[in-house]
Amino acid sequence: MFVLARRLTIVTLIMTIFALAFAALVAQPGRRDPGMRVGSATSCHHPAIPHCVATL
Repeated sequence: MFVLARRLTIVTLIMTIFALAFAALVAQPGRRDPGMRVGSATSCHHPAIPHCVATL
């Protein structure tokens, strides 16, 4: 029983570390640039916004 509890604890800790790393990756706002539209023919909402580029 002790071995099973130890294995479950190790698996739970590994899953917790993975979940925290994944949440940090998803929640990071600097990864996405909403003004850049690659492969789209739509323009930006306002052309005066810096770094607002429509790329075909």
